[in-house]
Amino acid sequence: MSTMTTAVRSCAATSCSFNNNADCNALAITIAGAESQASCGTFVQLDARRPVTSDAGRVGACHRLECSYNSDLMCTAEGIEVTDTATCATYTVA
Repeated sequence: MSTMTTAVRSCAATSCSFNNNADCNALAITIAGAESQASCGTFVQLDARRPVTSDAGRVGACHRLECSYNSDLMCTAEGIEVTDTATCATYTVA
């Protein structure tokens, strides 16, 4: 069984409830999106914030089959960066 190893290095989506001072506080995010746009499918804008934990956010699944870092729906990048529009800046087409 694979383990989640790809960390979310930074997240500039400050309106996301899982963002804590540019750190992703979700246990695992999903990279989703449409067409050739990879975005954080876990992005949620609510009046609540997830409490800070010692666990850094990780990529749990990647739905972008055309990304060079996708291997069997898992992200193989060393780490990813999420922009202020919740776009995966690490996404590259194979």
